[in-house]
Amino acid sequence: MQATPSPRSPRATLSVMRVLHTADFHAGRITRGHDRTAELHDALTEITGLARTERVDAVLVSGDLFDAPNPPAGAERVVYEFFLRLKELGVPSVVIAGNHDSATRLSGLSGLLGWVGVQMVAELPQDLTQLTRTIDTRSGERLVVGAIPFLSERRLLRAADLLGQDVGAWRQKFRDGMGQLMEFVGRSYEAGAVNMMMLHTTLDGAKPSGQRSITLDLSRTYTVSGLQFPPGTQYAALGHVHKPQAVGETVNAHYPGSVLQLDFGEAGEQKQVNLVEVTAGRPATVTPIPLASGRELRTLRVTHDTLERRLAEVRDFQGLLKVVVSAPAGTALPGLKAQVLSILPNVLAVDLDAPDQQGGNVTPFAEREGLSRLELYERYYSEKSGALPDALRAAFLEAQQAVRQGDTEGGVNA
Repeated sequence: MQATPSPRSPRATLSVMRVLHTADFHAGRITRGHDRTAELHDALTEITGLARTERVDAVLVSGDLFDAPNPPAGAERVVYEFFLRLKELGVPSVVIAGNHDSATRLSGLSGLLGWVGVQMVAELPQDLTQLTRTIDTRSGERLVVGAIPFLSERRLLRAADLLGQDVGAWRQKFRDGMGQLMEFVGRSYEAGAVNMMMLHTTLDGAKPSGQRSITLDLSRTYTVSGLQFPPGTQYAALGHVHKPQAVGETVNAHYPGSVLQLDFGEAGEQKQVNLVEVTAGRPATVTPIPLASGRELRTLRVTHDTLERRLAEVRDFQGLLKVVVSAPAGTALPGLKAQVLSILPNVLAVDLDAPDQQGGNVTPFAEREGLSRLELYERYYSEKSGALPDALRAAFLEAQQAVRQGDTEGGVNA
């Protein structure tokens, strides 16, 4: 069942609960060498303001607070100040870890975060009933949230073991395993309460930024069906896919999307949070609220002959640019990036689209300098196959983290 957006209006009765749903902060994100922390600070300040003006009863954050398992101190400060501001407003929150987060790091902070009203679910507990979190809201309604953090296939094996299932069979059944875990958590739903589910995962039919449906590109092994939500789920608060959208077949399931345009594949997307208004036993009403914070990303495609004229046309653009310069086969343009930056300092990337003698594209070393391993992989994949799917991005990050942990355990500073 898709959401039916409606105009925002004052709470009709005290029994109507108002929940703000957001996700995918990616604090610490570096886009083509440019730190996005200041923009995220502005976006989270805006969201805090919405929590106040919309008089919300709770905030749900569906994973990926951080962009990497070991975020810089500035990124941590921005995120934790966000929760402190919610505490000052008297607004509690439920938060789950995403695939970019360090589950163990966030789990270690969960007790401390609890003092400011954050119920953090970062990894699978020994007692799976602890995945269910409750809030007695000031609306007078009780909120029950089945909070399931990001689970790789490896981590789901542990869930299978805790549930007494055949671990070997689950290796090929990520989808079925998630369904059983959701069903187990759904048993904690309460009659007379508002019942919601939180997941950081890919739902069938989800459309990532600049791509077609994920299910057309990836094995269903790594997706969850909207039919698997337990009965009584009034709203499914999803994270992981950065494009805002409603998905699901029988449940109000939504991705609010990332709070910033994080890379040039997200250019043109209006970022938002979702205001969910709901009463026990009744369908939720979902209202997207656009965010004004964050700089717009834009890709400008030009030829070398028209370069200076086209750059002059966007001189007043206040966002961040990627410039793609088309040139004849075999062309090399030394000093191209310096030329572009001398005209527009807000350009983050300059790519030369010039087929080489073998039909590939020239990517000057200067354009790779300063990029992270993930950004280099994204660029390589893009040149070969198009935009990097979320599942491959998650697998790359998990492999990179495993290598770092192995190096640390072996006495090498990662």
